Amino acid sequence: MIPEAFHSRLEALSDAFLKENQKLNLSAMRTKELNWYGNIVDSLAILDTPLLLQDSSDLRILDLGTGGGYPLLPLAICREKCRFTGLDSIGKKMDAVSRIIAALDIMNAETVTGRAEDLGHDERYREHFDLVLSRAVAPLNVLLEWCAPFAKVGGRVVAWKSMKIDAELTESLLARAELSCHLTDQYRYELPAGWGERQLLVFQKTFKTNEKYPRSAAMIKKHPLR
Repeated sequence: MIPEAFHSRLEALSDAFLKENQKLNLSAMRTKELNWYGNIVDSLAILDTPLLLQDSSDLRILDLGTGGGYPLLPLAICREKCRFTGLDSIGKKMDAVSRIIAALDIMNAETVTGRAEDLGHDERYREHFDLVLSRAVAPLNVLLEWCAPFAKVGGRVVAWKSMKIDAELTESLLARAELSCHLTDQYRYELPAGWGERQLLVFQKTFKTNEKYPRSAAMIKKHPLR
């Protein structure tokens, strides 16, 4: 799963992240081992799918809710020809991720501070990305409303999830139909060192997103699509 050619840069990423994590609460993964398996290896699971092959190039990829920079940073290191944007509403976290990007000279990654409910209506970002990634952010029906507006027609939304999501899948049926995001693939993967099985859910967007989406945070909370 870990590309050997990038192992040293990923080690440097881990060191830089743990240094920042001592100052800010970026992640609960506070040791090198926890961060390596729980953040870096987990983020790179998508490399074992056809979505980000070794020769992938010129793809625009958004990491929505990037937090401490996962999966943004390890993927940007391993797929240098793609262009990555990390989005999060917490400015201190985005500042930390920007410092890591600068320290490691990651030329193909940038950060944007803002809320998905707002930037999803911004013409600079709306329907701009080939892939929209999100890891451990929200239930699917909410997550798709945040992510779909950023994806191009024909683009994909990819969610990192546990194996126990039958209820989430059922509750997301209306959201999938309303947002024209159709579940096309479920990629299971096993993390090493006894970390267990997880999966990537892949949704393809087939039509433009209705202008009313994403709705305000209050509206999504009060009336989620389900």
